[in-house]
Amino acid sequence: MSFRDFVHEAGQAARVNLVPGLILQAVAISLLAAYYLIPAVRPGFDWFAHLKQDWGYGYSALATAISGGIVPFLYLWLRGSIKHGVGKALLFYIVFWALMGMQVDVLYRFQGELFGQGNELAVLIPKVLVDQGLFTPLWSIPLTTLCYLWKNLDFNFAALRGKIDRKLFLHDIPGMIVPAWMVWLPAVTVIYCLPGSLQIPMFNLVLCFWSLLAEVVNARQNRKQASHADR
Repeated sequence: MSFRDFVHEAGQAARVNLVPGLILQAVAISLLAAYYLIPAVRPGFDWFAHLKQDWGYGYSALATAISGGIVPFLYLWLRGSIKHGVGKALLFYIVFWALMGMQVDVLYRFQGELFGQGNELAVLIPKVLVDQGLFTPLWSIPLTTLCYLWKNLDFNFAALRGKIDRKLFLHDIPGMIVPAWMVWLPAVTVIYCLPGSLQIPMFNLVLCFWSLLAEVVNARQNRKQASHADR
């Protein structure tokens, strides 16, 4: 595949994710504004903050397993997209996103220790750059791509090894980074504006909405492709 084709496909993916991304950004910014400007909603935020402080990594694992795993799984299962291996699929969603939640918690804590807490530009800019410039393209996107590919291959390691090639690393994974940036770059900026104990709860909220919207968009795209193929 040529570089021009890659840019074209990346542009298409970005356009598909534009509306969901704008919706999520509006939700995240609204919640951030509510936290700092509307005292009446503070008790709700404080409840989640205390829960996160009390449970630690257990909260990160459980909340992320629900928001990134169980909720999207239920959507796919109820609409009939998961017909075989339901138990294995559910276990995958729970375990993968629980582990991912703890990894993100480690990232947030590490950056809090390294750069400090607060919403000053001197704190926000390096956190966002590390998150979206290193963690996302070099770790979370490749890991998610490989794990979901393994799931889609019915958890067959031999089949997965056959899919690990230049195309995967030079086309498939890079093609997911730009759409991810469209959503998560502004989202993590909002997340890092919050106190440390509220960063994972906000991450979970954005992740839940993003997972559902992504599945809805993918379903629409699949229907369009199927209708074009039938013509």
